[in-house]
Amino acid sequence: MSDNKKSQFHSAEIAIQEKLGIADMVAKYSEGFVRPAMPEQHRDFFNKLISIIMGAVDRNGYPWTLPLFGDPGFIQSPDEKTLSIQKLPDLVKILDLDFTVNKKIGLLGIELHTRRRNRMNGIISSIDDEQFSVSVEQSFGNCPQYIQKRQLDWSENRKAISEYNSLALSSDLSEAAKTLISNADTFFIASRTKQFTSDERCGIDASHRGGKPGFVKVEGSTLYFPDFSGNRFFNTLGNIKSDGRVGIYVPDFSTGNAVFLCGDAEIIWDEEIEHKFAGAERVISVNIRKSIYLENYLEKVGELVEMSPSLDSTGTWSTADEKTDRQLQYQIIDKQKESEQISSFYLAPVDKTKNINQYTPGQFLPISVFDKTNNIMLRRAYTLSRAHKKDAYRISVKREEHGLVSRILHDELKIGDVIDAGEPNGQFTIAKNNHTVVLLSGGVGITPMFAMLEGLVIENENQEDKKDVWFIHSTANAESMIFSNELSTMSKCYSWLNVHIAYSRIRPIEWGLPENISVSKGRVNITLLKELLPFDQYDFYLCGSEGFMRSIYSDLINTGVSKSNIYYEFFGQGSITDDKANKQDVAEKATVHLTKSDMTLEWTPSDGTLLELAKQNGVKAMFSCRVGNCGSCACKLSAGEVAYSSPPSYTPNKDEILLCSARPSANTTVLKIDL
Repeated sequence: MSDNKKSQFHSAEIAIQEKLGIADMVAKYSEGFVRPAMPEQHRDFFNKLISIIMGAVDRNGYPWTLPLFGDPGFIQSPDEKTLSIQKLPDLVKILDLDFTVNKKIGLLGIELHTRRRNRMNGIISSIDDEQFSVSVEQSFGNCPQYIQKRQLDWSENRKAISEYNSLALSSDLSEAAKTLISNADTFFIASRTKQFTSDERCGIDASHRGGKPGFVKVEGSTLYFPDFSGNRFFNTLGNIKSDGRVGIYVPDFSTGNAVFLCGDAEIIWDEEIEHKFAGAERVISVNIRKSIYLENYLEKVGELVEMSPSLDSTGTWSTADEKTDRQLQYQIIDKQKESEQISSFYLAPVDKTKNINQYTPGQFLPISVFDKTNNIMLRRAYTLSRAHKKDAYRISVKREEHGLVSRILHDELKIGDVIDAGEPNGQFTIAKNNHTVVLLSGGVGITPMFAMLEGLVIENENQEDKKDVWFIHSTANAESMIFSNELSTMSKCYSWLNVHIAYSRIRPIEWGLPENISVSKGRVNITLLKELLPFDQYDFYLCGSEGFMRSIYSDLINTGVSKSNIYYEFFGQGSITDDKANKQDVAEKATVHLTKSDMTLEWTPSDGTLLELAKQNGVKAMFSCRVGNCGSCACKLSAGEVAYSSPPSYTPNKDEILLCSARPSANTTVLKIDL
């Protein structure tokens, strides 16, 4: 665990927050939120409950989640540090729980008919024949998001616990269990830290998850569920990163049936899934170890009163799978050369009855183009380079010498040709606040920034209090600069807009741009920003090369800008912090032969991992974790060498590689993979 005693979160929770760039922000707004004792309001809340969710570990260390039911008052709080529950869990023997004094426990109090919930993590302080008590280590509240309203009452069909004692845990889910899970709109999950120590941040946590029926998917012995936006503490995800063992309880409140399972969870940082599954910010997989399906188990049942309004913008796995194939045909109605390397493509629906989907400036458009040479469909995503217009999408694409799709767009496709495109998506958009906006871009990174600027023009012109905006771009010279005339016109029209262009390579005849745009020689760096900006409560948006963004990000942090005020997006994979110490060198380019597929591909760093290269070119490959932990993607390598950005947890055989994490190494020009 972290030695940082000032933080309310353990090291793995903080690691998740840092990965998402919100650790500083969470630290600020969560201060005092996690308490060492229960406030009076929480004590009263627990006392009124008719059920409570409990998380405890079995004798193998796996958490399990189970409900306890009673009448109001069955939970007492004799003091601010204690909860006394006048009910014992009845699945202790079946689940082989280590339910003894001094063991860690997680409790979730949830009132379904009001959507209120509060959590308490602690230590079992006493147990007798009828009740047990828990001493508080952490007490905190939760928002009511994703909770379905239900009115519960005692069940008339509940079986005696003795009828379940003959049942045994199974390593497989029964068909009835799979059906219940696939139709569920609610489940509860218990997670744990790797170690249990006297540190109050170590222990077990019990949490709620809600979604539309179909938000949990079962594939064989693995289930998947989305992680929607929440309080950003990442208690569950932090525990998964720390240990990975979880327990899940899935109730069917209408029948009283329930599924209990434990397994090993992983966080899937898969942007493709996130973009397909509405509302998902990431996906969790659970490889099931043990499970049991119990009919008529719930002591209290009831019908659904109302689905959570928070779910309006979320999806299900069936709609996510549909979205994968929900691409429409678009015709290239115009093609404009913006610079020597960048061209803009205007795409309108072939079906004139279809409209251009609404999108937020900064989002991207997934497209598919056909590669005639290799006879395959290739998929890429390009930023939409203007704010929403009714007639057509616009993408502005840089021709990359080793970029297969960009070369097809530039060299082969012409006005009148047709490509496929999906729905716009992406998280890199302007935050909803009143901060001054600083748009910082380099090279082709100007494309989302220009769309954002057009969006800010629309926003500012429709409100009295206008945001100040700085548009600062770095490019080689005037020949490589795009959208300069549009920027000049905007700067002339809007007093709240300041535009500055930094030329890194200037010849005398190239000095200058259209009026109202200031220029400088050199690159965008902190020295230039200090000259241009009176630093205040600004939001900074970064897009460009990895080196450009790392440098600006580091300098902004060192200047005192909070991480929560810096937003960024990479074209492809990248890291905002310099991790060269852990990163092996990769090739600048390599030829990849996929022997089983009889395909030869050209790889460059922008293609990402070898798994991504294969997927982009229509080659199906086995994978699961995508981070080198499980070995599902292992393939035989018969020629060449690969490098990993960080050492994978799973060690493949000597003649194998992990596609999900591997890239051609610096000393390799040719790879041969049995795929």
